[in-house]
Amino acid sequence: MSSVRWHKLRIAGVTILAGSMIWAAAPASAYDVILPPGATGGVPGAIDCTPSNYVGVPLPAPCTSPVEPNEPSFDTSNLPGLGITPGAARTATTFNLGPITAALGPYASLAIFYVDFGDGTGFGSSSNPQALGSFPSSHVYVNPGTYTVTGYASMDGRTESSSALVTIAPPKEEPAAATATDAWDTTAAPSSQDVVPVTAVGLGGALSVGTAVSEIVERNAKAAARTEIKAPQVTVSMGKTTLVNIPSLPVGSTVTARVKIGKNWTTLPATEVGGDGRLTLPALTFAKAGTYPVRLNMDDSTSRYVKVKVNKR
Repeated sequence: MSSVRWHKLRIAGVTILAGSMIWAAAPASAYDVILPPGATGGVPGAIDCTPSNYVGVPLPAPCTSPVEPNEPSFDTSNLPGLGITPGAARTATTFNLGPITAALGPYASLAIFYVDFGDGTGFGSSSNPQALGSFPSSHVYVNPGTYTVTGYASMDGRTESSSALVTIAPPKEEPAAATATDAWDTTAAPSSQDVVPVTAVGLGGALSVGTAVSEIVERNAKAAARTEIKAPQVTVSMGKTTLVNIPSLPVGSTVTARVKIGKNWTTLPATEVGGDGRLTLPALTFAKAGTYPVRLNMDDSTSRYVKVKVNKR
């Protein structure tokens, strides 16, 4: 950005500004005077800012001296809190991003944000930040408990964050009261935890993890097979957030599931098998019809398989 340089001049005891609409005469110093376009006379040695009649001939440098842009700097220290309305387990927990988006103004559209939902999933990452407007407005926590939701903003070589605790009640209990973040840390530069993106980035957006839509359904699979060919199949509908329950697994074991999309495997957050031997996968929303193998990596280094068949609506 460029602008005409402004200089204070004192003539006959009156201070004026020399710029595009004001010209000055002696006794001002020649080095302080810039003649406006079309001005005549003036002080010997003054710089003439009249545009040239010849194409391609620029104005003298002082006529277009660079100045700092008059724009607000990026500052998160006074942002309002993130409003969170907890749902019970297996229902949607919602986030109110409106006040933050309004306060950030044009910065909200920049890809500089990411969030950790505290359950092993998140939206964006330090290496793949997103615009605030693309954030999901809700998230499904499969299990009850207390989770730390942390939002990050990274710009100009610094990272700032704000965290809030959200309490998720068991499915049949009343959810906790709404909460909100209260302060952004403007001094530390926290590093985000490794999280599973809620969208399968680079895979055509075929799968979302933990996000809620209009309806959340549960599907029960048969016992997982030890080979992909013999894997039992669960049928779900495209666009619906689905909880897939898999029985007959070792109680208390930790399972990391991977969903095959095309030729690639997307890793889901590690989940513990419940006391009834049932494993509930993180909430999954498929945006494309097809059959998706799911490989369960057990903590004894063995693998088991189920398949999710996604039908069109």
